[in-house]
Amino acid sequence: MRCTVAGGHGGSGCVSFFRDSFVPRGPPDGGSGGVGGSVWLEADENETSLGCVKQQLRAGPGMNGRGKSMHGPRGRDLVVRVPRGTVVREVARAAAAAAAAAAGPEAPAGFLDALAGRLGTAARAQAQSPFVHYPRWEERNDVSGVRLPPDFAAFQRRLANPRPLSADLAEHGQRVLVAQGGLGGPGNPHFVSPTERQPHYALRGLPGEARELELELKTIADVGLVGMPNAGKSTLLRAVSNAHPAVAPYPFTTLNPYIGTVPFRDTFQMTVADIPGLVPGAHRNVGLGHAFLRHVVRSRVLVYVVDLAREAPWADLAALQRELDLYHAGLARRPALVLANKADAGAVARANYDRWRAMADLPLIPVSAKHRKNILKATHSIRRLLESV
Repeated sequence: MRCTVAGGHGGSGCVSFFRDSFVPRGPPDGGSGGVGGSVWLEADENETSLGCVKQQLRAGPGMNGRGKSMHGPRGRDLVVRVPRGTVVREVARAAAAAAAAAAGPEAPAGFLDALAGRLGTAARAQAQSPFVHYPRWEERNDVSGVRLPPDFAAFQRRLANPRPLSADLAEHGQRVLVAQGGLGGPGNPHFVSPTERQPHYALRGLPGEARELELELKTIADVGLVGMPNAGKSTLLRAVSNAHPAVAPYPFTTLNPYIGTVPFRDTFQMTVADIPGLVPGAHRNVGLGHAFLRHVVRSRVLVYVVDLAREAPWADLAALQRELDLYHAGLARRPALVLANKADAGAVARANYDRWRAMADLPLIPVSAKHRKNILKATHSIRRLLESV
C-alpha cells in the first residue's frame, strides 16, 4: 500500500518586549516556536495487516511562541504500528511541503513562481520572507544582513535535498523515523547583538518533512505452507493452529497470507503461515505470483502441501521447487518436508503414496487435513525440523 506522511509544522517565534509599570521599554522577551511532531513507524508483533495504516499520516504542529519568554510546546509525535516484516520504501516526495521547506532567501530561480501557483499569493509572500515582524514595523526592519541559525539553515537544506528512505522492520519494537517535524522559529531575543539591541523580528517555523511511502508486508513465520491451489493448505492450518482461514472446494480461496500459532503441551509454540496457492510461472508474476512468493522468503522452514489424489503429485512438488528457485535462488534448498494431503482419497492416493515413498528425497508424511488424521505426527515432525535449523 502507499501512504503520504508529513511531519508537523514548527511554530513561529514571537516578537515581544518586556513591559512593566516602571519599565516602558524593556528588553526583547519573545518565546521560540515549538518543534513539530515527527511520524514514526513501529513494528508490532500484535498487528497482522497493514489495514491499520491510513493513507495520510500527519504529526501534530508545534505551537507559536508567546511573550514573557514563553516558548511554544512541541507537536505531538505520531507513532503508527505496523506488522513485523513491513518493508518501507520511499516512492516520491510530497511536493507542496518540500517546496515550502526549500523556500527561503536562497531559493532557486523560478521556484517562488511555482510555489505561488501551487499554494497561492500568501504562501509566496511568506516564502520570500522567513521572518515574523513586529506589528507595523516591517518597513523599518533591515534583515538583509541577518544570518539564519546554523541548525535552521541545515534543516532547510535537508528538506530541499532529503535522503532516500528505506527500512525493513523485522523485529518487534523496531522503529524508523519516516518524517521529521519542522524546527520552531527562534524568538526575537535570539537576534540581539551589539549593534541590534531591539530586534523587531523573529523567524517563522519550518514545515516538517513530507514523503510518499510504499509499505510492503513480508510475512514472518517459522513455517511456510507452500502448495498448488486447492491442495488443502488452509484446511491444514485450521487443523493444526488457532487460525480460521476461509475454506472452499475451489482454487484461490486464500488471497492473503494467514498466520496461525501451533501450541505444544510443553509451552513451545511455532507460527505457521498459509501462503496462497502458487501456479506455474509464478516467478514471472503469473497468478499474482510475486504477491504470494515474497511471503515465503521470510519462513525458516518450508512445508510442501501436495494433493496426493492428483495424477502425479511428485510433479507438483518439482514445479513448486522450480518456481521458488526461479524467484529467489536457493529458496527451495531450505529445510523442508512434504505433507501428502488427502491421503484418505481412496486407492489412487494409496498407490501414489507407495510409489512416491520409494523415490522421495524429502520426508514424506501422509495426512488428511479434512478429517484431522495423522496431524499430531505432522506437527511434531515440523517441530523437530524447526529445532534442527
